[in-house]
Amino acid sequence: MQHTTTKFNYRNKITLTTLVLSVMALQACDKFEYSPYEVRLNDNEKELNLKNIERIKAQNIPADATITFALISDTQGFYKETEATVNHLNKRNDVQFVLHNGDITDFGVLKEYRLINDRLSKLKFPLVTVIGNHDATNNGKQVYREMYGPYDFSFVAGHAKFIFLNTNNWEFDGAAPNLAWLETELQDRANYKQVFVLSHIPPHDDSFGADKLMRYRELMDKYNVSMSIHGHGHNFETYQYKEGGTKYMNVGDTQDKEYIVMRANGNSVTFERVSTADPDFR
Repeated sequence: MQHTTTKFNYRNKITLTTLVLSVMALQACDKFEYSPYEVRLNDNEKELNLKNIERIKAQNIPADATITFALISDTQGFYKETEATVNHLNKRNDVQFVLHNGDITDFGVLKEYRLINDRLSKLKFPLVTVIGNHDATNNGKQVYREMYGPYDFSFVAGHAKFIFLNTNNWEFDGAAPNLAWLETELQDRANYKQVFVLSHIPPHDDSFGADKLMRYRELMDKYNVSMSIHGHGHNFETYQYKEGGTKYMNVGDTQDKEYIVMRANGNSVTFERVSTADPDFR
C-alpha cells in the first residue's frame, strides 16, 4: 500500500514538473516574441521617409522659389531636447520640411526608435532621415530599413536635388558609402540649381572608410555640390577641404539646443543657427 502511494506521488511529481516546464516554455516563447530585437511595426510606423517625401512633393514647390528647410541631427537619447526642438520648429511658418542627419537612436533597438519617433512625428513638417552609425547597431539596420526605408535614396524639391547617403563604413563591413551609386545620382547635376548631399559621418572620419575619403571629396567638387551636410560630431561646424571647393557642414546634436534653417534659391545658399533656448522666439 505504501509502495502504491509512493508511485502515485512520483507520477504526480512528473506531471507537475511537465506542467511547470510547459508553462516556462510558453513564457519563454512569449518573451522571445516580444524581445527588443524583434521588428514588428504598425502601418503608421513603416516607410516614413517615402511617406514624407510624398508630402514634400505634394507642396509643389515652384522651380523659381526659395526652398527653406531645417536641419537636425543626433537626437540619440536626448528626448527632452528633441521635444523642445519639435515644439520650437512647430512655431515656424517658413519651413517646408526637416532633414535629420542620422543617429536617430543611441542603441538601434526598436523601442528606442519608437520613443524618438513618438516625438519627431509631432512635427507639423515632413521629416526625412539618413541612417547614422548608432542606428545601425544591434538590429537597427533592419528597424531603420522597415521604419524609414532604403539607406541610399534621393528626392527633388523645387529647383534642388537632395541625395541621402549611408556613410557608416564600419557598421556595414566596408560596403558603405556606395560611391558608384552616388556618382550616378550626381550625373544629372546640370538639371538642378542646387544639389545637397546628406549623410551622417563626414569625409574626414576614419569610420567613413579611409579608402573612400578622397574619392568622395573629388565627387563633391567634380559635380559642384552646393553643400555636403553631416552629423556625428555633435558640434556645429562649417569648413572646406580646399579653397573654392565644396562647402561642408556638420550639424550639432539636439542636446546643443539649436537647429539650422537653410534657404536655397537659384543663386545662393544661406543658413542661420536657431537656439531653442531663446525665450523671445516668436
